[in-house]
Amino acid sequence: MRKATFARLGAVLTLIGLGIGMSTVVTSADAAQESTWCTRKDNIAIVGTSADTGYGTTGYQSTTDTWFPTTYGWTTKLANDVHSQWQTNVQNYSHNGALAADYLPGGRWAGTTGAIADMQAKQPDLVLVDLGGNDLWAQNDPAKFQADLNNVIDGIRAARPGVDILMSIYAQLKWTPNPYGGNTQKYTWDQYASVIYQTAVAKGTALVDLRQYIPPAGSANLPNPSPWTSDNIHLNDAGNLAEYGMWWGWTASLGSICG
Repeated sequence: MRKATFARLGAVLTLIGLGIGMSTVVTSADAAQESTWCTRKDNIAIVGTSADTGYGTTGYQSTTDTWFPTTYGWTTKLANDVHSQWQTNVQNYSHNGALAADYLPGGRWAGTTGAIADMQAKQPDLVLVDLGGNDLWAQNDPAKFQADLNNVIDGIRAARPGVDILMSIYAQLKWTPNPYGGNTQKYTWDQYASVIYQTAVAKGTALVDLRQYIPPAGSANLPNPSPWTSDNIHLNDAGNLAEYGMWWGWTASLGSICG
């Protein structure tokens, strides 16, 4: 992205309304590169987990643990709005339970392991990366998560050189014992969030942090309605609407800067 354009973008992303906490991290190489989202707006790719499939919202009925269009799912609302605004198409590769490693060779599902190859064919102009929650749930070593996340970002950039990437830190979910990990918590969400932040810095991507405006799951002073489902892991209809505001605020603000 050109330096002048990026300076404006950084200011807008920092000061944008909607109560959204945002940070933008850029390397000198990125500053000299034209924004792919500004240039085309033809396609958006979503790389995520159950936080991004519509799971936890009213009407979710997927039989494959993948994206399903629900009224309040943030990815559905975003897809509808970007298509209405710019005729943008959205490819949602998210899968319930997905680890960062599932988007790499050896991952558990064809839809996730094939995501990067499909991006090479479709050439998205913006990629939203929302990973880490299941690595916490499985209690994967944060160092392994960091290596896997780095490889995912590198793979996306190899498939679509210079593509705009927006990474996110999910809201403060509550860890519970689960089938994928042990019965003892060794690692906290803050450790995985730190990995996501460090990766954004190292890779020069934009970054948003939902913890700044969605209260932690299981906290004593949750609003009514609560943004969380009863499992304290997934955002419900209200939580998805809040999350939608963050994603739409970012894409729409950048879109308005681009013209």
